[in-house]
Amino acid sequence: MIPLILGSFVLIIGVRNIGKTRKLRRTGAMANGEVIRHSHSSSDSGQKLHSPIVAWQTPEGSEHEYCPSMHRSGKGRFKLGTRVVIYYDPADPDRAILKGYDGGFGYWLFAVFGAVVFGIGLFLLATVPQGGSF
Repeated sequence: MIPLILGSFVLIIGVRNIGKTRKLRRTGAMANGEVIRHSHSSSDSGQKLHSPIVAWQTPEGSEHEYCPSMHRSGKGRFKLGTRVVIYYDPADPDRAILKGYDGGFGYWLFAVFGAVVFGIGLFLLATVPQGGSF
């Protein structure tokens, strides 16, 4: 029963985030921004992780900063001063994603992992007798 619950929970999180990201890319407004600094953290193994902080403006001139919640090793292509594209919700400009750094791949991994664990749970439910032993 645990794989069913865990798998469905992880699958739902992945699918929800994929949907939110795709919707924001499809229906959100687009703005140009610039990487102004980096947020730093460390992994459990002590590896330094980075996330770009981007300054951008709405067409009305409202200034915003965005920092993706996912940190990655290395600064990659998001070095200081790099011009980037931001997709944002015009009704809530703080709800934004950074093109090329929106976690799409990570969300897909989450969804696939959840589906696999859920599938294992279904298989066990279908093949293990009621008493719980083979």
